[in-house]
Amino acid sequence: MKVKTVPEDFQVEEVSSLEVSSTPGPYAVFRLTKSSWDTFDLLAALARRLGVERRDVAVAGIKDRHGRTTQLVTVRGLRGRPRALRDRNYSAEPVGWSAEPASARALEGNRFRIVLRDLDAREAARCLANLEIVRRDGIPNYYDEQRFGSARHGAGFMGRELFLGNREAALRLWFTPSKHDDRRTRMLKRAVIERWGRWGECLPLAFGEYERVLRYLADHPRAFRRAVLFLDRRFIVFVLNAYQSWLFNELLAGLLRLEAAAAGFPLLELRYNVGRFVFPAGSLAEGVRRAIVPLALPVPGYDTDAQDPRVRELLAKLMEREGITLADLRVRQLQRVSAHGVERAAWLLPRDVTVSGPAADERYPGRLRLDLGFQLPRGSYATLVLRRLAAAGPASAP
Repeated sequence: MKVKTVPEDFQVEEVSSLEVSSTPGPYAVFRLTKSSWDTFDLLAALARRLGVERRDVAVAGIKDRHGRTTQLVTVRGLRGRPRALRDRNYSAEPVGWSAEPASARALEGNRFRIVLRDLDAREAARCLANLEIVRRDGIPNYYDEQRFGSARHGAGFMGRELFLGNREAALRLWFTPSKHDDRRTRMLKRAVIERWGRWGECLPLAFGEYERVLRYLADHPRAFRRAVLFLDRRFIVFVLNAYQSWLFNELLAGLLRLEAAAAGFPLLELRYNVGRFVFPAGSLAEGVRRAIVPLALPVPGYDTDAQDPRVRELLAKLMEREGITLADLRVRQLQRVSAHGVERAAWLLPRDVTVSGPAADERYPGRLRLDLGFQLPRGSYATLVLRRLAAAGPASAP
């Protein structure tokens, strides 16, 4: 099965409650359609073209670069009537004005149109059968791999080390090369890891944020706590949240294993970059559905207070296994950085599910395609739905 063969095969349209008016207001509103663009890079490019500061351009959510996405963007401080902007792989059409900037508060969800390609008859039949289960029962609401980019090198979570106050270990992870790094970045990171502590020797290769950190360490060789403060605060929050999100995934998987053992239903276990997703292998019995689907689970923080005794026990065992406590999840010695606990729905039920096909795949002769449509609430992952559709059957951990 192939996804995102071309950007048009993975289309995302934001569902927003932002109030848009024809009466001029403080924020111009554009409908932004893009493909092959990182959201942050494109917003910076729009700010330059419109002659405003980057902080004046806002969106409700960050969208996948490997698809065709549509969302609202607001711009503060425009002079004159907004004009349409078009360039390679994006367009921004003015649609009106708003009294407030776009933000996550206005994001209700996303509508997806996805083409699955290069299927044989058995794969297509499996996807259709699994789609009926997903349509009826939904799936666990895990965070998918995209959330864990900061741990993609497989060496551990930088966020965990920051929570524990292990600043040197956190910086080692920051400098650990990844297969996703470009050649220049990979060369620098390898040099730093190989010459750890000999910071001055690495400076000729350094650039950008890496240079600022290395230059400070060259003058203050063991001042790791201060060196971390040179990192972008948004990145620090991102890596802390990534670790909290992984704890949620582990908690949800543990709850499903517990329920499966009690109710006797089979599980699927699918690998991902930092663990295993656990799914029910078939339809949920009504009693199990009532026990799991309405739940909200903690994305753990220092202020988490789990009321459900099952969840409280699972969380205690998880934290013990990780060698960390809820109290450790209070960020210390990092100004203007916080990582509160929140709750997240344990279960995800796609809405407005449609499917057409299987049909002949024009891009892969002799193979089949399926065309899917569905809507998800904000913060949920279409790629997780696709994982479940492609799953072949119960799998046991090695």
